[in-house]
Amino acid sequence: MANIHPSENSYAVDPESAMEMARLMDLDIIVNKQMGGLFPPDIDLGKVHDVLDIACGPGGWAMEVAFEHPDKHVVGIDISRAMLEYATAQANMQDLQNIEFFFMDATASLEFPAASFDLINARFIVGFMWKEAWPELIKECMRILRPGGIIRITDTDRVFSPSNSAALEKFNIFVSKAFVRTGRSFCKEENANHFGLTPMLGALLAAAGCENIRKIPYMLNYSAGKPAHFAQTHNWEMGLALLVPFFRRTSMASQEELEELYQQVLVEMRRDDFRGIWYFMSAYGAKPM
Repeated sequence: MANIHPSENSYAVDPESAMEMARLMDLDIIVNKQMGGLFPPDIDLGKVHDVLDIACGPGGWAMEVAFEHPDKHVVGIDISRAMLEYATAQANMQDLQNIEFFFMDATASLEFPAASFDLINARFIVGFMWKEAWPELIKECMRILRPGGIIRITDTDRVFSPSNSAALEKFNIFVSKAFVRTGRSFCKEENANHFGLTPMLGALLAAAGCENIRKIPYMLNYSAGKPAHFAQTHNWEMGLALLVPFFRRTSMASQEELEELYQQVLVEMRRDDFRGIWYFMSAYGAKPM
């Protein structure tokens, strides 16, 4: 598997940023709770011994698995050395003997032997995946899965969810346009307000040879007054701040316009009548026996 667009940094945000690390740590907590568990509900965990987490970030999901399932060997990979250093330090502090982290680029060949894992997990990797990289990554996952192993991808079609905040909706259009311009979106038109990814996940898994493919949609209501409101709006605030340089690089707006719009988002998400729902989806399937 050759690198896709090897001359470019594929991340929309700085992967070494301390703010991004904090944001991802918070997001892991939010998503784990919303999904109701660490694994798909209908798989036989007795057959899962070796687990890989792709783009593990600061290691939130991987360490939860290692802590709750000491009988399983967990591996996390990421391209951010800062994330990996933090994750390794946390694992050592918790004395997790069954987890390890490696520097590895998910848009290049995965440096593992064939048939190394029973389950491969990837969550919210759309931010660094070129459209052409998706089938190549899934093909690599199938190579390193054991027969009967599971690959699960959880992702979204909109970085910022549908809401009644005009400013947040404008930022969402910026992201969608920028993803089209930079080759990250499955949509061809810049006026689309989504990436077209989740409808593709099942087809991508099937094309790679997965069978028994299932899809589970999730909906997080983070409207004013809801339990998730503070955590998710704070996550959006950090995410927007991190995306401003990306918006500038892709000519979405001037720095002044972006700063003004950002302040408007902060005001609108704090209103008592704010309404927002974030949609995402898991698709997973098995390698044939």
